[in-house]
Amino acid sequence: MNIINPSALMKSSPSNGSALETECLFGEKIEILKENYDWVYCKLATDNYLGWIKKNNIGKSENPTHRVIIKRTFIYEDKNPKSNCLIYLPMGSKLFVEKIQNGWAKTTFFKKENIIIGYVPIQHIVEINNKIKDWVKIAQQLIDTPYRWGGRDTIGIDCSALLQLSYQTYGQDIPRNTSQQIQLNKNIIHDIKNLKRGNVIFWEGHVGIMIDSKNCIHSNAFHMKTKVEPLAEIVKRMETNFPIIKMMDFN
Repeated sequence: MNIINPSALMKSSPSNGSALETECLFGEKIEILKENYDWVYCKLATDNYLGWIKKNNIGKSENPTHRVIIKRTFIYEDKNPKSNCLIYLPMGSKLFVEKIQNGWAKTTFFKKENIIIGYVPIQHIVEINNKIKDWVKIAQQLIDTPYRWGGRDTIGIDCSALLQLSYQTYGQDIPRNTSQQIQLNKNIIHDIKNLKRGNVIFWEGHVGIMIDSKNCIHSNAFHMKTKVEPLAEIVKRMETNFPIIKMMDFN
């Protein structure tokens, strides 16, 4: 089964009032493990995250061939930007493309058992296995995106989702949470003076991405958005309670 809405809230328990764990994105595959009335407990294939989502978020779908590479796009009713928008797709969404013609990708998806045909601008998508060398440039697309704990839809994201979504464009699916991301097999940087673009900084429960030797992009609750600021300022603000744990090279 696949996610058929732009995103689906994955909760810690089958209740609207329970904590948000993460979000599953359009076209991502899930494995249903058990059911509870209007909810299913499932595993998200992208990162093996486990949690509860509402049944109305899932349905059948063709195997995806492409994914969304920009902050957000739309599926249009026709090959015309003035036509009706059928649904929005956040960065990281996966879709099946039947054919590409005149700058538009024809896609099909299911809604309440009906097959819907729509069109996406080709400059907003790439083939599913495409690899972008400068993945930090993708993270920079998300500057000023509101901060949201557990958020992964680009309407609102948290720090680890920023890393996961942007690094996915480098051709690697990585874990969702900082506690797992910090365990990845990457080269360790031992001197803060040696930092460069594409290096990643971990604090306890927080992560940021270096855009150059001095500036870091991170989604954070202090600014309540995704922001670029000097690493020295972040360290000064956090070092009393949250010193840097690890610096890693993700290039």
